Amino acid sequence: MKKTIYIVSLALALFSSCKDSSDMLDPDVISGVTDKDLFADVQYAERYLYDIYDQLIPVLPIGPAAGSRWRTPDTFLEVASDNGHGEASWGIFKNMNVGDWSASTNSFSHTDWNMYWNSIRAINNFLVHIDEVPLNANYSFDEDRKAKRKAEAKLLLAWNYAELVKEFGGVPIIDKVYGITDDDMMLPRNTYDECVDFISRLCDEAAAVLPLEQTGSEFGRGTKGAALAVKARTLFYAASPLWNNPDKPQDSPFRGKYDPQKWVKAAKAYGEVIKMNQYSLIPDITKVFLTRVNPEFIFTRVNRTVSYLTGSMVPNKLYPSGGGYGNGGFNHVTYNLLKEYDILKDGKAYNIEDPTSGYDPQNPYIARDPRFYRDCLYNGCKILGKTADFGVSGDGVAAKGAHNDPYGGPEATYVYAVKFADTHLNITWNPARQYGGPSVDANYPYIRYAQVLMDYAEAMNEAYGPESDALGIGMTALDAVNQIRARAKYPTNLKAYPEYLPPADGTVGMPPLPSGLSKDDFRLKLRKERRVEFMYEEHRFWDIRRWKLPTSEVTDIYAQIPEWYMDNGVRKVRYVVKKTESRVMEPKMYRMPIPEDQLFANKNLVQNPGWPDSPEASE
Repeated sequence: MKKTIYIVSLALALFSSCKDSSDMLDPDVISGVTDKDLFADVQYAERYLYDIYDQLIPVLPIGPAAGSRWRTPDTFLEVASDNGHGEASWGIFKNMNVGDWSASTNSFSHTDWNMYWNSIRAINNFLVHIDEVPLNANYSFDEDRKAKRKAEAKLLLAWNYAELVKEFGGVPIIDKVYGITDDDMMLPRNTYDECVDFISRLCDEAAAVLPLEQTGSEFGRGTKGAALAVKARTLFYAASPLWNNPDKPQDSPFRGKYDPQKWVKAAKAYGEVIKMNQYSLIPDITKVFLTRVNPEFIFTRVNRTVSYLTGSMVPNKLYPSGGGYGNGGFNHVTYNLLKEYDILKDGKAYNIEDPTSGYDPQNPYIARDPRFYRDCLYNGCKILGKTADFGVSGDGVAAKGAHNDPYGGPEATYVYAVKFADTHLNITWNPARQYGGPSVDANYPYIRYAQVLMDYAEAMNEAYGPESDALGIGMTALDAVNQIRARAKYPTNLKAYPEYLPPADGTVGMPPLPSGLSKDDFRLKLRKERRVEFMYEEHRFWDIRRWKLPTSEVTDIYAQIPEWYMDNGVRKVRYVVKKTESRVMEPKMYRMPIPEDQLFANKNLVQNPGWPDSPEASE
C-alpha cells in the first residue's frame, strides 16, 4: 500500500515475489524452537518480526476474531470521553466513567502495560539477534534488507514506547533482553524527557534507512514517513500542558522539563512530514476510512476486509433483512459532541447556539457540518432505502418506530456513531461465519495526514500564532486547519442525507476560518475542529488529558432524545436535551496508574501523581 505502514492479516502472504514461503504462515513452523534456531533461519526470523507487527495494539476495536485486547469488540475508547456513550456491553469503560477503577482493579491500562512490554522485549530480542541471521539469496535477504528489518524494528520499538509514555509518563528504558536470573532488572522509571529523547533517536535512526514507500513483497512494512510521524507525535505530546507544566518545571517521570520551545520542536518535526510531499487528504470524506490504498494514512493497522465493523455500528433493524448483522448500534454520540457540528447557512458556519444560525432544536439535523452525515445515524436519516425511526415514547402511548434500536436503555442517545461503517453495504448476519457476506476495505489509522496538519497547526499557533510561517514550511497554522475544512464538503454519494440538505454536488462545505484571530481564539476554534474531525478516532480521551481540561467540563453528559407522542391521532416527534450521566473525572486520571502488581514486583517504580502511594499529589 503506497506511502503507508500497514499491519496486514495473518491470512496474507508476506513474500509473494520470493521463493514459495506459504509454510512461513503456518504457526507450527516456529513452535518449539530456540532463539538459536529462530535466528539461524531467515524464514523464522522474518516471521518473528511479522508477528511483532501483528501484536501492535489496535487503536480501534476490530472484532472478536482479531483479539481486540481489553475492551469488548464493539466499543471504542471514545465512550470513556464526553464524546460518546456505549451500550450495556461496554464493561471497563463504564467502570471508568463511574470511577470504579484503580491501580489495583482491571482497566485498559493494565493490559496496555503488559502488552507493550511484551512487544518491547520481543523487539529487543530481534535487534540482539538479527545480525546472526545468515544472508540468503533465495529469500532476497541481503545486507540491505537486513538493515531495513533493523529499521522497522526500531520504528516498532519507538511506537510501543510512545504509547507507554502517552499513557503513563516516563517508564524504564530497556535496551536489552532480561532473563529471569538477571539481578539488575528492577529498573526505576526514566524521566519523561529521557523517554522522549530515546523515542526520537529511534525514529531518526529508522527514518534514515526506511524507504519512502514499500512496494511488491515489502508492501505493509515501515516507511520513513511513519518514523517521522511517530517522532512528531511524541514531541507534540511532550509540548502539551500535562507534560510541559510551568508550575512544575523539573524533568521527572511525571512530566518533562518546562520549555515553551517544545512547541517549536513539535512544529518542526511535523513540518518534516509535510515537506515530504508523500501524503494528501482524500477529497471525498466518505472514502477516507473505506479506501485501502490510501494516500492519507501514514501509520495504520489494516486487517482482512470484513463487514464486522459496519454490522456492529449500525442498528441492526435498519438492514433490509430485518435481522441485521449481530446486534449493532453499540456506539452512541452525546449531545456534548453533537452541538460541535456547526450549521451551514449562506456560505457561513454558525454554532448552533448562535441565534442567527437558524438552528431549530425541534428539527435539529438540517444543514449541519457535512462530516455529521458521514459520522452519525440519527432519527429521520435514510439508509439502504429505510428511514431511521429512533426514539422513545414521550407520552406512554406512541409506539416506538419499526426500526428503533432495541438496545436503547436509559443512557442511550439515539444518535449512532457510524464513521467507519459502509452504510451502503447490505449485509446479513451469518452465525456460522461472522465475517461472511460483503466485505469492507476498512482501515484503522494510528496516524493520518489530517492529524499531521491539525497537530502542526496547534504547535505553530502555540509557538508563533495562527498566521506565521516562521519555520519556512510554506504553511501557517490557519492554512493547515483550512485544508481540513476545505475537504469537508457534501459529497454526492452519501445516501444518509435527508432531503433538506444543501445540494450534494461536491462544492458546498465548511468555509475557512477567518484571518485575524488571536492565538487564544484560534486555539478554541482548533480544539472544536479537532473534536469534529477526529470523532471516534480515540483522540478526545487523550486530548482531555494532555490539555488538562477542567474535570467539570467533561463529566456532565447530555443526549438529544427524540420523544414520540400522539397529537390528535397524529404521531409526532419532539427533541428534548436531557442530562443522562454524571461521570467521575479527577485530576489524577490525567495519567493512567501503573498497575499495582507491577509496583509490588519492582520496588524501584513509583506511582503516578494522585494515585495511592504516589510521592506527588495530582495536578
